[in-house]
Amino acid sequence: MKQTTREILILTCEHASNKLPAAFKNAVPAEVLKTHRAYDIGAIQVFRKLVKFAKPEFYSEGKFSRLFVDLNRTITNKSAFSDYLRDNAKAKAQATAYWTEYRTAIEKFVESALQSSSQSLPKRTARSTSSVVHLGIHSFTPELNGKVRKTDIGILYDPNRPQERAYANVIKAEIKRLYPAMKVRFNYPYKGTTDGLTTTLRKKFGQRYVGIEIEINQKFFL
Repeated sequence: MKQTTREILILTCEHASNKLPAAFKNAVPAEVLKTHRAYDIGAIQVFRKLVKFAKPEFYSEGKFSRLFVDLNRTITNKSAFSDYLRDNAKAKAQATAYWTEYRTAIEKFVESALQSSSQSLPKRTARSTSSVVHLGIHSFTPELNGKVRKTDIGILYDPNRPQERAYANVIKAEIKRLYPAMKVRFNYPYKGTTDGLTTTLRKKFGQRYVGIEIEINQKFFL
């Protein structure tokens, strides 16, 4: 029996916004909210263009600053909450509810997509399965702690997962084809296996989930 695989694309942008809920709008200095500490500068512009171009079956963007809660960290990670709101019980409760809502929507879609795809085609001549390909769009500050980041685009993935390695190679090749001068590196400026949304989804959904994070240097937006 021949097996075919359908690829379902989802796009997310966890650090899209530097806004705070109205109840906590004065908790973080305005000048801090304008910096990379509050959000991924430029990421939302790229994300929305990709949504329009690629027409993913699911997409999601964060509506509040990571200084409220970091959607790309597990809620038990100490860095999920910033120093500005970590000791505010009311803020943490609301942030946790928001984090849970955001994560649950993504997990429910992935679960539903993988479950509904395993079906037999007419006359049982083939079996169709699906994999979910997730692109998380992020950006990084050109310089951190006095150290200049020497790349233009980073592609983060788990090197131990063959599908992710294959997708990362395809993405890099396409970027280089379109922009030959662009400096592209794998798992830089961060590792693709550290705590994050993709690592959580890998553990939950296994090999039929492919998680790639795209990190774009903010020098292109500043």
